[in-house]
Amino acid sequence: MRRCYECAQKEPASPCVECKDFIQQGPLRRVPSPPTRILLEDEQGKKYPADILALNTTEFGLETEAPVPGRYVIRLQENLWIEVAGVPLKGKNNVHVFDILSVHRKQGTARRLNNEVYQLLAGSTGQLVAEISQHLPEHLQDLVREKLLAELEKSELISAIRVGKVLKYEGGRFRCLSGQADMDLPMEEAEKLMRQATRHAEHRREVIISADGQKVFDFHGVPFDHRSGGLLAFDITEVIEKEKKIHRQEMEAYREAMSAVTGGRLHLVNSEETEKLLSEGVEMAKGEAMQAHDIPKARQVLRESLPSIFSHRQHAIALCLSEAQANVLKHAGGGCWQARQAGNLVRIIVQDRGSGIKTSELARATLMQHYSTKNSMGCGFTLMLYYADSLYLNTGPSGTTLVLDFGNVRTDRLDLEK
Repeated sequence: MRRCYECAQKEPASPCVECKDFIQQGPLRRVPSPPTRILLEDEQGKKYPADILALNTTEFGLETEAPVPGRYVIRLQENLWIEVAGVPLKGKNNVHVFDILSVHRKQGTARRLNNEVYQLLAGSTGQLVAEISQHLPEHLQDLVREKLLAELEKSELISAIRVGKVLKYEGGRFRCLSGQADMDLPMEEAEKLMRQATRHAEHRREVIISADGQKVFDFHGVPFDHRSGGLLAFDITEVIEKEKKIHRQEMEAYREAMSAVTGGRLHLVNSEETEKLLSEGVEMAKGEAMQAHDIPKARQVLRESLPSIFSHRQHAIALCLSEAQANVLKHAGGGCWQARQAGNLVRIIVQDRGSGIKTSELARATLMQHYSTKNSMGCGFTLMLYYADSLYLNTGPSGTTLVLDFGNVRTDRLDLEK
């Protein structure tokens, strides 16, 4: 620290980032080029712009007018912020070292940057933003840079961006400024986005799927004036595939767990398995559930269509159909139903086009009595599971399909009340 004081007196123009004493040396020391722009927020909510000149996993070297010493928060995303404290006498002029006190994430709190946050602050995103903003009039550069960084950082896909391309848009034409030149973009969609951004004079973002369905792009359009702007394009295809793989793994774990907990009665099924269930057997009756008075009508139609060998289970089957229809009306605004006979069982199918049950809610929504959210089945689900011999569920953003099987001989009941 004494060295910093002497340097400020004798060599005030020498850059701190070149000094081995400024930020701890090592393989994780990074000097972003150009510096990454952030905001420091003090305890009173006052914000100070700052540039990250150098960093490692425990320290930042910042150029800022924020008072030192002092404690500040750097907000990167809704569920991601960093607490830092300026180190007195380490640095000179407006360049100082800030120790990382804690990193707050949705998953918990840490004392240092993990790889995701480190790459966010030291990686290429800041470079791309800087490259596009340098073509703006000087008085607009900081404003647009901060807005675009904020939009990118709020994106849940930011940690998975691998490939980027920066283009300038002017008079309906694009010119590549930097990034991967051979990245093939859907330019018709890009032009539509830029026309909207320049026409409305505001940032526009859209996720675009290529015409062949093989690529997914994250587009950000920033207007410069009424006829020109900048486009940041990211290929996020690999990210989407990774997310799908993770979702499939989660669903497989849920499938195994729920089947085990319910003694093999409850099955989470995919679209292919669902189609097979819908095609088996012979249709006996069908209808819609669009209003409350459709429920008693459906019970009557079902009773009239049930074969006599299922008469001893008529009440249970009708009750489960009513519960399923009530859920459809409550959570999806309506749906359709049908009854089919496949050999020695009756199959009740209820479908809707609602938003589905969230993966995180599946276990509680299907197994916990009296549990209900906007997207859950509520206590009616456990009742259906109690009476049906087997229950098959396929749910997602495009809707839910519920299949209930009833044999003509009742198997042992699952005791969900224990």
